[in-house]
Amino acid sequence: MLASLDQHLREKNAAFSIAKDIEFSNRRKVLEGKVRLLCQEGFGKRPNAAKALTSQDKELLWSKGVLGSHSPQSLIQTMWFLLTQHFGLRGCQEYHDMYIEDFAFSTDDNGIEFMTYEENPTKTRQGGLRKKRRVVQPKMFATGGQRCPVKLFKTFLERRPEEMRNSGPFYLALYERPKTQVWYKHQRMGVNSINSFMKNMASQADIQGKKLTNHSARKTLVKKLKAANQPRSVIIGVTGHTNERSLADYEEGDEKEQRLISSIISAECATAQSSRVRQPLERLDAVNTAVANTFLMNDERSATVNHFHGCQVTINYNITSKLGNADQQQ
Repeated sequence: MLASLDQHLREKNAAFSIAKDIEFSNRRKVLEGKVRLLCQEGFGKRPNAAKALTSQDKELLWSKGVLGSHSPQSLIQTMWFLLTQHFGLRGCQEYHDMYIEDFAFSTDDNGIEFMTYEENPTKTRQGGLRKKRRVVQPKMFATGGQRCPVKLFKTFLERRPEEMRNSGPFYLALYERPKTQVWYKHQRMGVNSINSFMKNMASQADIQGKKLTNHSARKTLVKKLKAANQPRSVIIGVTGHTNERSLADYEEGDEKEQRLISSIISAECATAQSSRVRQPLERLDAVNTAVANTFLMNDERSATVNHFHGCQVTINYNITSKLGNADQQQ
């Protein structure tokens, strides 16, 4: 709220900033104190950010018919999910303003069919004389099989009203129980219905324990490309970000990397425990004798290896008598 107020003041050419000027330092102290108080009361322990889907989650969506071409709901949800994954689309309003004319079919040199998408102005690309185009134009290639994105797109076109198969708004309101081959109405789908796609999909597939919103599909895309060791330059080519720093908000940490880190830490702990080994008695220097006086040991021969910043000191002990009458030998 304070940031919004500060932005409003800047737009009105105010000569001060409530976010930065020293005159408002008490405001920042109060805010800091309030945040600390809320943290002490337990707030903020569960981040409100949307989570990405796992491979198991996605397979569950397909296996339970939430994604596919089984019904008007599943098909339009599949279109939304596939277009987000292949073209890195963002925001509910962008989907609402999408048209069939924005997509085009083509074929590469090997005869494989693919689709391209010419996006409308967005919050990061608002058009005008200085319209910024993507450096890389994403393409959605045919893959074959029941989950082929190009095949599903054509199925979606066939289920639309005949006069709207080549033009008109992309997302149309659907018939719950269609009686013909036409599954969708001549009416554009509402913004709220589009915005609840991921939430409804998670409920239908009974995916629990994580917050899933429409933004989860976009996060899933970034996570998938990162797990495939794709460089950030390639990822932003698909997502449409203007710079690589914008990806920081999408990265949740790779599970494989976290498991590897845990394995390394566990291995180091095991190595540290096994570093204290017993060795045969060796001759003690005079300096080591003074150190040996601080140890009380039973009648046995042992050695302790200690590492001191680049040098190694080996102290050997041989205690032959009981406590109080220890006879130290070099």
